[in-house]
Amino acid sequence: MVAYRIVPGLNVPQRTILPIPAPAPDEVLVKVLAAGVCHSDVHLLEWSTTHPFAPHAHTLGHEGAGIVVRLGERLAADPSSNPELAVGTFVAVLATNACEQPECDRCSRGFANVCFARPMLGLNTDGCWAEYVVARARTVVPVPGNDPRSVRLSAAVVAAATDAVTTPWHALTKAARVQPGQTLLILGCGGLGVNAVQIAKHVLGAGTVVASDVRKDSLDTARRAGADYAVLPSELNTLLTEKKLLLDVTVDLVGKQVTLDACVDLTRAGGTVLLIGLGDESVSVNPLVMTTKQLKMVGSFGGDSEDLVECLQAIKEGKVVPVVEERPMNECIQVLEDLAAGRVRSRIALIP
Repeated sequence: MVAYRIVPGLNVPQRTILPIPAPAPDEVLVKVLAAGVCHSDVHLLEWSTTHPFAPHAHTLGHEGAGIVVRLGERLAADPSSNPELAVGTFVAVLATNACEQPECDRCSRGFANVCFARPMLGLNTDGCWAEYVVARARTVVPVPGNDPRSVRLSAAVVAAATDAVTTPWHALTKAARVQPGQTLLILGCGGLGVNAVQIAKHVLGAGTVVASDVRKDSLDTARRAGADYAVLPSELNTLLTEKKLLLDVTVDLVGKQVTLDACVDLTRAGGTVLLIGLGDESVSVNPLVMTTKQLKMVGSFGGDSEDLVECLQAIKEGKVVPVVEERPMNECIQVLEDLAAGRVRSRIALIP
């Protein structure tokens, strides 16, 4: 099979011919129909320090969707153990690969999304930028309707949803615990940001959602997604003053010093600053501002299988409509260049 791999010392994916992998006893073999592209892939190939992943050769792609074509030995011997994962099932492949052991401090306390005891698909073990991928049965989720030709839940949308929807979903619902009626700022309206707007407005019942980005076309997309206001960062103070808005939760989907500073400055006393973006290698906060405003700061990374199940259901119901563009997988190098240069406004799914 053809796979696109990261190789130490090289800054572009390497097209490689590999044997089709065999699933371990508790794994399934998935024929990949679509695989997403993310800024994390850019960071990986830049050998950036803003990721907790091992620097060794592996197939890229931490967002995937496909069809189960083979069961591991244990699963095949006892189909009743995972009846929803029969051969032919359309599934979403989750990158986070939690150990789910009762003695695990993170898994046992609801932090399975940040359990790194097992390698994460596409980030430090073979992922979905290939014709086939193996994944633990516990990390694949059946797609409602079981139809990859569905308009709402196409393979491309499902692949992107495993990160671009699941990440803001987990962040808003579990990390920041957004409540109905609250006022939010979504700072950074790329693929994750536009989905965050929809989750906040159409799922969680936020009272007012303000979207902000340096790209005017991204602001247009945010408005269409349901943002009550969408303005440039330089216009935020004026908007908040004129509309008498107080921000309960500010969401930094960029992760640069300038964006975090803006969030800390604009959040009302007692509010929450939610950090998702990984733009800078390090950021800092002013302790005087944090303490005198009594702000809460919380980070969030990825999501777990429960989040993914909920995301797919929300997409099925039309509450969240991810914007996804399809490109051939053999164009992955150009896609990464476009993403790094800021030329990508939606999410992109690669098709093998």
